[in-house]
Amino acid sequence: MAKAPASTLDNVIALAKKRGFVFPAGEIYGGTRSAWDYGPLGVELKENIKKQWWRTFVQSRGDMVGLDSSIILPKRVWEASGHVETFTDPLVECLNCHTRLRQDHI
Repeated sequence: MAKAPASTLDNVIALAKKRGFVFPAGEIYGGTRSAWDYGPLGVELKENIKKQWWRTFVQSRGDMVGLDSSIILPKRVWEASGHVETFTDPLVECLNCHTRLRQDHI
């Protein structure tokens, strides 16, 4: 069976890895699909994108201001916002292999 052609995104990712822009986080231990470490060129590219985004969506508008707030907050804040009550990810555990899975993913 013929191998499916790589998507444009796959090609961009392969080039970025080859040129040292990005590396899968923890790559020497198998890596992840959700997190990336940035090499020297990747850091510069990411910072340039962030700066341009900030100029476009914050600094160039009179109705916007910047805010950089903490995501580590006291439990009372999460309770007051409804996050504790509303957002849950119940886990179930397989009795044979002891793998834990989110209940809504089964």
